[in-house]
Amino acid sequence: MLIKKIIKKSVLRIIFSAFSLINFVYWHIVKIVMNIWGRRGLHLISIGEFISGPSKKRSIYREEMLLRAIPLFVNFRDKSCLDIACNDGFWSFRFGRFGIKNLIGVDAGEGEIARANFLKAVYGFPSFQFKKVDIFHFLYNENKEKYDIVFLLSILYHLPEQMDYEKLFKTISRINNECLIIDSRWFDDDDYWYDKTSNRTVINTSEGILRKWRPTRESVFNFLRSSGYEQTVEINPSVFIDEAIKAAAYGDGDPYSVENVSDYISNNRTIIIAYKRKKSLPIIEKQQFVTSM
Repeated sequence: MLIKKIIKKSVLRIIFSAFSLINFVYWHIVKIVMNIWGRRGLHLISIGEFISGPSKKRSIYREEMLLRAIPLFVNFRDKSCLDIACNDGFWSFRFGRFGIKNLIGVDAGEGEIARANFLKAVYGFPSFQFKKVDIFHFLYNENKEKYDIVFLLSILYHLPEQMDYEKLFKTISRINNECLIIDSRWFDDDDYWYDKTSNRTVINTSEGILRKWRPTRESVFNFLRSSGYEQTVEINPSVFIDEAIKAAAYGDGDPYSVENVSDYISNNRTIIIAYKRKKSLPIIEKQQFVTSM
């Protein structure tokens, strides 16, 4: 009997030691890969206290702002989502914490989709799918599904000016059950000169060099209304930045810096949530935070 107990304890120790060794090796491999990819990607990649790559304060500020603001207006629990131009899945995974049931992310970048599929295993989102595909081919030809929530984040001002935007928004509306979430820079203000002069104003395509679209609030609101969205809400999430650090968050005012969120603070970049049906909105105490249309 004593011998059996000793053998049992020895076996358990061996199993525990083997598990610890495998776990140790696994997480070190994960950290090495994340450090390499973290230097290339737009966003910080983090697991617990481990953060990859160089300092990217913009990611930290944006995560703080958007994850506090958007869930006040959108219930993600048990919803299906489409993330258009998902990059490496940064926002897919962040909003996935709020209970998304399943999600499809599409992006034309091979490296970005490779990172997203790697990270979905690390973060534990087995129901999420990430596909390398041209976003317009996916929307106009490949997709056969409908989604409760659609993300259109940080992409509008990167698209070519010579495009049928009415077709784009109507296509999204047809496959969207509840709401569309847009994060974009707006070019209503003539003083906001970023992207208007420099090589950032153009995009290289298979059709040659094209000018990028410079969306305005009015143009996008009009497209949303004509596409069947009954209610739109504009949010400036920068109200969630503590006043004590707002000057640091504004930085040098360059919206392409990885160190600041000056475009949000100056109100040249906001969030728009477009609902297919009118709904009651939460009462928000913060001033100049929400505009409902």
